[in-house]
Amino acid sequence: MAHSLSLRDQLLNAGLVTKEQVEQANQKPPKADKPAQTKKNGGKASPNKPARPDKKPGKPAQEPSDLETFYREREQLERTERHEQERLARERAARKKELREKVHALLQDKLQNREDADIRYNFAVGDNIKYLYVTAEQQQQLADGALAITFLEGKRCLISADIAQQLLEIDPGKLVVINTPDSTDPAP
Repeated sequence: MAHSLSLRDQLLNAGLVTKEQVEQANQKPPKADKPAQTKKNGGKASPNKPARPDKKPGKPAQEPSDLETFYREREQLERTERHEQERLARERAARKKELREKVHALLQDKLQNREDADIRYNFAVGDNIKYLYVTAEQQQQLADGALAITFLEGKRCLISADIAQQLLEIDPGKLVVINTPDSTDPAP
């Protein structure tokens, strides 16, 4: 069984083509829209063909495809949205810090917690029951709505009802527990 040679090998064996010509024929020609690829002979153009310039003078640049335009616009939109979200987050953080400073300044010297308090006063925060130690007088004032409870830096604090109202004006989201005596209780 005879082994058949390809036409390329037959031409090479017959001496009709050189090895360089076979290698050049094996290379794919560069496409018109891509820049010229480097050649195996050190990047020099072949002596038979002049070097192809990348851009011809006076020829306008190629228009980007619809897909490229879409991706550029989407990337720009995402970048703009990300910057806007970062700006809003910085503004929220600055407002929160300002509120925290105002609350701290308002409450700084007006806390009525006492070290000698020994009565445990329970109060509800959502579904949780919290407690604070108060004196008998403070317990009555809490029941009457003259005192309120708030939190400052994680601590339970007793404050007057007037200060509690000012606190809610500064920060309506601040947790303040105030008892409001029910005026709808039937008279005994």
